[in-house]
Amino acid sequence: MEDNILEVRDLTTSFKVSGGKFKAVDGVSFKLKRGKVLGIVGESGCGKSVTAMSIMRLIEKQNGLIENGEVLFEGINLLDLKELDMNRVRGNEISMIFQEPMISLNPVIKIGNQIGEILKVHRNITGAQNKKRVIEMLKLVGIKREEEIINEYPHQLSGGMCQRVMIAMALCCTPKLLIADEPTTALDVTVQAQVLDLINDIKDKLNMSVIVITHDLGVICEVSDEVMVMYAGNVVEKAPVEEIFDNPIHPYTMGLMNSRPEDFKKGEPLKCIKGKVPKLSELSEGCKFVNRCDYAMDICKRCKPQLKTIKSGHDVSCFKYDLEEEGKL
Repeated sequence: MEDNILEVRDLTTSFKVSGGKFKAVDGVSFKLKRGKVLGIVGESGCGKSVTAMSIMRLIEKQNGLIENGEVLFEGINLLDLKELDMNRVRGNEISMIFQEPMISLNPVIKIGNQIGEILKVHRNITGAQNKKRVIEMLKLVGIKREEEIINEYPHQLSGGMCQRVMIAMALCCTPKLLIADEPTTALDVTVQAQVLDLINDIKDKLNMSVIVITHDLGVICEVSDEVMVMYAGNVVEKAPVEEIFDNPIHPYTMGLMNSRPEDFKKGEPLKCIKGKVPKLSELSEGCKFVNRCDYAMDICKRCKPQLKTIKSGHDVSCFKYDLEEEGKL
């Protein structure tokens, strides 16, 4: 039986802004099996990246706060670790590929030095050994001219090349868990496919567990074993990838699937989910999707639905299915 490498329980993260304190992640729970890929999908602002940053404990302390929950990595709660111990985990056992590689890479430090620094800090590898390992990592992610690339700066590389460098940096210590936050943002379709194939290939070679965060359903379909759909800081549906695409049951998930442009013929109007994602200050006490939902009921305005198992491996947070079970619909 496969064990869980990561288990997140009731994670709640808030931010202080003018007008009060608002929850960007509100009671998120999920498990990730060893060697598997979890895709987290949802519109911009739904809490995907904040969930990842909370797992890595990278929330800015001046305005942000992880208020509640547990992040169990191989049974150890990361939220209880001292900062020095957490630094040993980041980049070593858990690595993250951040959005916008051109921004994430230091523009005034050579590529070889940026990758090599991680090896110095976490593995105490220096000198010729360090250079050899850096070159090995560049080869692993499919970069040619690796001997030249290590002496170049980020601005001398294309977006796709910079993304591969970011992946090399994330993998150089052979982490057990990789978090990829929008790994194909701003890349053209051909390069996107190459990056996704690369992540899949390296995952199999290194037997890594992976969390892929995106708003692109095509990316989710390509790489994920299981999908978690988020909306306004909450998990609204979670199921195996085939189940999500073949049988979405939450109204929000159904809206996402129905709005895919590939499902329309030329000249047909595109479907879209009515309304827009609410601001954190505008969220209702009940279901966060209530103002955009075609199935909204009175109870949805008053109470928050809980994530429940509808059938084996398929969880959903919606009163519609609670009432169907009770025979009231």
